[in-house]
Amino acid sequence: MEFKLLQDIALTDMAKTFNRAFSDYVVPLQLSEEQLAKKIKNDGINLKISAGAFEDNELIGFILHGEGHFNGIRTVYNGGTGVIPLKRGNKITEQLYEFVLPALKEAQFEQCLLEVISSNGRAVKVYENLGFERTRELICFKGPVIKETTPLLESVSLNEPETLNPTIFKDFCDWMPSWQNSTEAIERASDDLRIITAEKEEEPVAFIIYNPQAARISQFAVKQEYRNQGFGTLLFQELQKRLKKDISQLNIDAKAR
Repeated sequence: MEFKLLQDIALTDMAKTFNRAFSDYVVPLQLSEEQLAKKIKNDGINLKISAGAFEDNELIGFILHGEGHFNGIRTVYNGGTGVIPLKRGNKITEQLYEFVLPALKEAQFEQCLLEVISSNGRAVKVYENLGFERTRELICFKGPVIKETTPLLESVSLNEPETLNPTIFKDFCDWMPSWQNSTEAIERASDDLRIITAEKEEEPVAFIIYNPQAARISQFAVKQEYRNQGFGTLLFQELQKRLKKDISQLNIDAKAR
């Protein structure tokens, strides 16, 4: 078995192995080459710091690493670890980390970050044995269209700005978004995202950033002094009226409930 960085991997080969590795995952996941390319872009994946395990020149396992900052710290983010089913049980994930960690240290990353589904006990154990520590619980939501509608609040307008600038709304949030919902991620994925704002006297008091194709929310918040007044409900109803399908929001800090 040979371990190499992935800067020379063809997207076709990466997609093939990715889909084999996630075919029987807790939440089965299959991506087209186009979808995988978007994931690589949106997660800030750098194949020069991503690792692959090869057998007879075939990619059988990988760690896709994104780079950026999290909580102000230079961070490498595990955007996906997978091993094809026939090669599991050989400690390939552990060997991949053993191979790639020196390169990450040389590049002066200060921390490694990842998310793992809590019910995936084997993966949790692997990461804990590698030295990862649990820092917070993230939860996910998916819901149907709300049939009942609320009249537009007095002196409130709904707008869709042409320019998506999430830094404007940083003060609206009480907790740090997950990597895939961060300001950096939104900027990387801005071509695929839209925003709706609720404004009062031409001042934004709430916003929702979403991907219309995936029907997924990236960020949503209401300014502190305007909470519990119906602005959030209004935005969700407007979004569901536009999309006409179930809407999801992933990796929300459990303490934000």
